[in-house]
Formats: sequence, structure tokens, C-alpha cells
Amino acid sequence: MLKEEYQRIRQSHKKAIQAKAARLIIGPSVGRVFNKGTVHKIWPVLTKIDFETMAQLKSQEQYKRWFETQLNKLARKIKATNPKNSRIYPGYKWGHATKILCLFLNDMVVQRDFFPEKVANRLVTWLYCPIDSVVMKSLKRCNIKVPFDKIKEIDTPKKFYDIQDILGDAAKKAGVPRIWFDDNWGDRQ
Repeated sequence: MLKEEYQRIRQSHKKAIQAKAARLIIGPSVGRVFNKGTVHKIWPVLTKIDFETMAQLKSQEQYKRWFETQLNKLARKIKATNPKNSRIYPGYKWGHATKILCLFLNDMVVQRDFFPEKVANRLVTWLYCPIDSVVMKSLKRCNIKVPFDKIKEIDTPKKFYDIQDILGDAAKKAGVPRIWFDDNWGDRQ
């Protein structure tokens, strides 16, 4: 009987990892700006992300299109549950939704034993850095002009991708993934 239970678990293990990561990634510090009930509505969006398709991507441009497809689904759910929430507008999509998606994808690709190492090593170079107050502060310490002061002010793809390009160029020159800039989170005091 126990063997059969392990066999059942094996069949849905990856989905279980994905569901656990979705629940953990949207903790109180991330979810506090949303209306009550939003977090519970976001979890299913994250657990339905197709990582098999992600694993097949071959370029940064393909990743960008895939990322924006996932972002649109997440942003629609956030908007539907927060129609008049002044704490997240106008940057509900390019600020708050990208932060959640970037955190989640980083967790799935880098922090979990979800992908084969070769696939994870390819994907990690494309991941976007989640932008929050710590990252903004760290960028400013590096003399990078950040055109916004709050997540909710990241209200266009241009604002989001301009920062990602700056981070990506510097990371490439340093020979590390762009997502590593989020390690500044550990510097929070």
C-alpha cells in the first residue's frame, strides 16, 4: 500500500513542487498590497504554468514571449480581484505581477530540483530580476538612474525591460545570471 502511494506521488510530483512554490512565493511581504483573497486566486495561475514548454525554449526572445504570456494571465487575475486598489495601480502588471512571476520562476528554475541541470543552466540566463524597493535601492547605490520609486510606478513594459536590459548587460559582463541581482534581498536590514 505504501509503495502504491509513492507511485501515485511520483506521477504528480512536479505539479506538487509547483503548487508548493506558488504558495510559498507569495508570502505576507509580497501579498500585503493586494485585496483580501487575491493571493488564493493567484496560486492556481502559477500552478498552471507550463514548464514543459519553458524547457523547450531556445532563446531570450522566445523566453520573453513565453514570459509575457504567463504575465498576462497573472495580471488579469490581479486586476480582476483588485479593480480599485490604489496600492497597486498603475503598475499592477509591469510592477507587481512581474515581481511575483520573476520570484516564482527563479524559485522553480534555480532553487528547486525541477529541471535537469543542463536545462536549468540555459534557462537561468534568461530569467528577469524581480524589481522591488531593495533592488531599486541597490541600483541607485550603483549609480543607475531608476525612473520610478515604487513598484506600482512600473506601469509600462519599457520601464520593466529597460531595467532588465541594464541588469542583463552588467550581468553578462560579469559572467553571471541577471537574476543574481535579487540576492541583494539578503542585505535587507
